[in-house]
Amino acid sequence: MVSNYLFTALQGIRKQPGFSAIKILSLAIGLGCSILVIMHVQYATSFDKHFPNWERTYRLVTSLTSDQRLDLPLAADVYASQMRLDYPQIEYIANIREDRSLFSTGGEAAGNTFYWAEPEIINIFSLAFVAGNPDTALNQPNTVVLNETTAQKYFPDQNAIGQVLTMENQDTDLRVTGVMRDLPENTHLNLEMLISVETGRQIYGDDFMARSVWLSFNGTMTYLTLPSQNDGEAINRDLENFINRNIPDEEKIFAERTDLTLSLESLGDIYLSPRQGDPGEGGGSKTELLAGLSLFAALILITSCINFANLSLSQVLQRSKEIGVRKTLGANRGQIIIQFIFESLVLTFLALVVAAPLVYLAIPIYTNLTNSGFTAATIFQSKFIIVLALFVVITGVVSGLFPAFALSRFQAASIIKGINFNGTLSRYIRPSATVLQFALSTSLIIFSLAINLQINHLKTMENGFNKDNLIVLDTTFTAQNEGEFDYTAMVNELKQYPGVVSIAKSNTSPPGIGSINAWRTPGLASGEFKSGRYYFVDQNFAETMQLEFLAGRNFSENFSADFVHLNEDEDQDFDSSTTTYGVILTRFGVSDFGLGSPEEAVGKTISEVRSADGSNDRQYRVIGVVEDFRLIGGLENPLDSVKLLQASLDPMRVLLIRIEPGQLTSTLTYIDEVWSRHRPDIPVDRIFYDQIYSDIVSDQTNGISTASIFASIITVLISAFGLYSLAFYASEKRTKEIGIRKVLGATSVSIINLLTWDFLKPVLLACAIAWGVGFYATAIYFEQFSSRVDVSIFLYLLVTVATLLIAGFTVAFQCYKAAGSDPVQSLRYE
Repeated sequence: MVSNYLFTALQGIRKQPGFSAIKILSLAIGLGCSILVIMHVQYATSFDKHFPNWERTYRLVTSLTSDQRLDLPLAADVYASQMRLDYPQIEYIANIREDRSLFSTGGEAAGNTFYWAEPEIINIFSLAFVAGNPDTALNQPNTVVLNETTAQKYFPDQNAIGQVLTMENQDTDLRVTGVMRDLPENTHLNLEMLISVETGRQIYGDDFMARSVWLSFNGTMTYLTLPSQNDGEAINRDLENFINRNIPDEEKIFAERTDLTLSLESLGDIYLSPRQGDPGEGGGSKTELLAGLSLFAALILITSCINFANLSLSQVLQRSKEIGVRKTLGANRGQIIIQFIFESLVLTFLALVVAAPLVYLAIPIYTNLTNSGFTAATIFQSKFIIVLALFVVITGVVSGLFPAFALSRFQAASIIKGINFNGTLSRYIRPSATVLQFALSTSLIIFSLAINLQINHLKTMENGFNKDNLIVLDTTFTAQNEGEFDYTAMVNELKQYPGVVSIAKSNTSPPGIGSINAWRTPGLASGEFKSGRYYFVDQNFAETMQLEFLAGRNFSENFSADFVHLNEDEDQDFDSSTTTYGVILTRFGVSDFGLGSPEEAVGKTISEVRSADGSNDRQYRVIGVVEDFRLIGGLENPLDSVKLLQASLDPMRVLLIRIEPGQLTSTLTYIDEVWSRHRPDIPVDRIFYDQIYSDIVSDQTNGISTASIFASIITVLISAFGLYSLAFYASEKRTKEIGIRKVLGATSVSIINLLTWDFLKPVLLACAIAWGVGFYATAIYFEQFSSRVDVSIFLYLLVTVATLLIAGFTVAFQCYKAAGSDPVQSLRYE
């Protein structure tokens, strides 16, 4: 029986190669897109699951409320030490903190990301050492553990153990005590280099990563391994009590005001739901991207299956006598259904054969666009092969199911006489399939065009400052390396060049959105405060960024109280009861702090919260108000906008250099020359701000934008195939009608218009549906942006016209062929 079904399927392909090729190609496209997404999903869900103890390893997550609810991957330093005491069942617990520095072995320095790490991090992640002792590698100061790639980077073709690596920014020599195997790419932490916490305490002091403050978050992350998942659930339930029984009384008021809570996050969940502050992440759920890609792939596959059904139903006139003969010879309806489904499975298998090389070629392109790291080897994993086989079978069955039931329901006698296919199937179901196909494809076109309009809006929108011709230069300056070069001399030398319009300092590199602190403002009740993001800058910041002043004045060296020392120990004259510093607010800051109009805000006093009772608060007087400026445009939450500018005359790490537009090349060359004179051992790190901004926009939008464009093109193409099948079927079915019309005097043009309009009516209905679907999808996607483009109705009209033109051209040839046929031959048809 199976061999008979296979023979029939192959005969059908041979007799109608054109229709079969379209079926196979459309299914191959749908399968190919779906396979890529399945590989991506499997890759994303495999993150961190290669660690032996991943199911019982957790990260501590802190949640608190400032202007909004924040879920941070950070923990106060004190949490880990206290949890060791409260929960003795913890097997391992360790604090780590990400950092970056320049390292050298005596020659030119190279930058590298590293983690300050407590020793037990090695046990938590079961890091495999190829050299050195993992039990003692991070116990002592001035010790570092490298992975194999980093060891080769700094000590090529050498045994790294015992070698000295100099941390340039802190002028500290580190002894390599261990070399560990590289972790797979599907790991959320890039552990290239681990430096012992004892080294940090030797550099920064004994309280480095050991502060006892419960509401101080300086980048520390806490990981722990427990005996079982049940222990994780038990500790998770008790963490509220953990805070209440351990937090100092003087910090309780802040914990209550911010609604401080702690929770354990499973290691396997971290990659899919990154939080603001995660290494290399800007927040935003990976599951949203995967859901979007999966939806696009599903739409393409659905369109392919609908197209398969349409093409199968179009062949009814060719297959009718075959079905009738089979029924006459005793075949029942179930056998006919199995036959059609088997044929569908054969074609789906052939589609898989076509899709496989396409997937192989597309993997590098896809992984580059989606920033994923799977390879073609994923296909050959046993689990994936099983999933793929089930997926292909389901696709084949779904594609052939409707045609099988539709074509098997007719009686043998009526089939042999000639099927009357004017019923519900003809009038509603087939056009409905066309409506669904084109509604999906048109919605995707609207969505993809709207995304691209939003991207263009983000790149060209007014941010409240001039981001053109602005250089961001990382001086690598820190309090520990200030003796290595003459910071002031370098800045003064840069100012001398005519191509440099102005230079400003900042302690935060744009597009970072600054630090956050609590502020007491007039009108707030005792114990209440408002949070606000602030930037430490110098007196040239407003001029260099070209900010617009709404009221008041800029920072000025004529007013010494405008400036604070970044190092509080240098604030010799600081007295919270007598000293009031200057601060500049943004329009948003004035509004949020409830200070009235910009003019009314000038002269009012606010306090930086530094103690629970307010005894050590630092007082600031508002000296000016500037227009809001958005460092990352419409990508940030409006509540994250900078509210305050504080000033200091101290050296700061970041220089913002405004360049004369006509002297870009010469000025860049001059900057590099000045850098090489002052920091010859360190490569210059400078970049145009608009390049940083463009990269951020691209990272956040390019994946979904490219996917939506690709999906819309593919679905339109497949839908056009389906429409062609409808035109082919209809023209065959209406052969005698066309002949009669021509005999009665109808011209070819009138017949073409009649047939084309019949085909365009479902497409026009599909466009109407797509307007609503596209608008809704676009609105959901735009919710993540604080600034959104207005999508004009002309976009919807343009897409509708384009879709109708595509549909018209698709059926035009078939309509022209039918209208030009000989009426005598048409009337003799069958």
